[in-house]
Amino acid sequence: MKKIIKKIFPESLLDFLRKKRTMQHINKLYQFDKKRLKKYAYSINDDFTADNLRSKITFHYHAIEKGLSNANLRLGFGERAFNQLFWAMDEYINKGYPSNDSRFQQAISVIASYVELHKKENFDVSLVERKQLEYKNYNNGCHDLSGGYIEINRSNLPKFSSLSFNEIAASRYSVRDFGTEDIGDESIFNAINIATKSPSVCNRQAWQVRYVKSPDVVKKVLKIQGGLSGNGENLNKLLLVTADRQYMNGGHERNQTYIDGGLYTMSLLYALTYLNIASCTLNTNFTLKKELDMRELLGIKESEDLIAFIAIGSYPENLKVAKSPRDDYTQFTTVI
Repeated sequence: MKKIIKKIFPESLLDFLRKKRTMQHINKLYQFDKKRLKKYAYSINDDFTADNLRSKITFHYHAIEKGLSNANLRLGFGERAFNQLFWAMDEYINKGYPSNDSRFQQAISVIASYVELHKKENFDVSLVERKQLEYKNYNNGCHDLSGGYIEINRSNLPKFSSLSFNEIAASRYSVRDFGTEDIGDESIFNAINIATKSPSVCNRQAWQVRYVKSPDVVKKVLKIQGGLSGNGENLNKLLLVTADRQYMNGGHERNQTYIDGGLYTMSLLYALTYLNIASCTLNTNFTLKKELDMRELLGIKESEDLIAFIAIGSYPENLKVAKSPRDDYTQFTTVI
């Protein structure tokens, strides 16, 4: 039948029909994605599932962890984050979800770490302390501080290049305040090159990297991005990873730039760690205005999807990092 159709109709018409069918497929996929996002994203819905609340709890306790790890700690910070965290935790309890869940327990731990630090500084946080006492009924006898922050002296950092991959992965932390020692271009280009072995669909390597080292441009980027408010001491270099849709093929690859760009970004983070370069990923989940402003500032083509910024620098003499505990793999692994 296909051979007969090809003989009857000119190739130009067949090409037009193929493209029309592809556009119909893209529209169906768009509606499919839109429906699922509207149905399941917790910022849109009021009827929170357990996973919605686990995510919201994590979002807000991690914001507090980041505040605790700030080199220029502002005592009493976090009112907005605590209001949202307490609401999510109370909702989680009221809905009868299991309080022994690791994310819920980590939130209790972060609250305890916050209270403990402020007690040492003789700073009144009685409102937070009262909620801490409420949640003690749900901490299952666990009193360890699995969440919060860690203080590390630079001299105690391992020689990352001598570690196994497992050790590098386990010992990497996001660093938000940096040392004064400059990281040379050669080391940065070396990390970018190491990451090129990342897998990509059909080896198309759609990623692009922008190395931002102009102090003026770095400052403008950070103002738009907004993720290092209160942090970023001595930060003067950024990397931006994007992935170009010109390398993609049709609607079924609509998410592939984010997959390939994400794989490259993770490889780049480990390469930076291996080379003893401190780093922190900064998201590119922008409003339309912010995205357009960033595209204009950095000359990003319309065909490129923004994957992530990476703040880079040397390790300071004394660093504070968020503990950012992880779920045990048994919680998210299914054997079929």
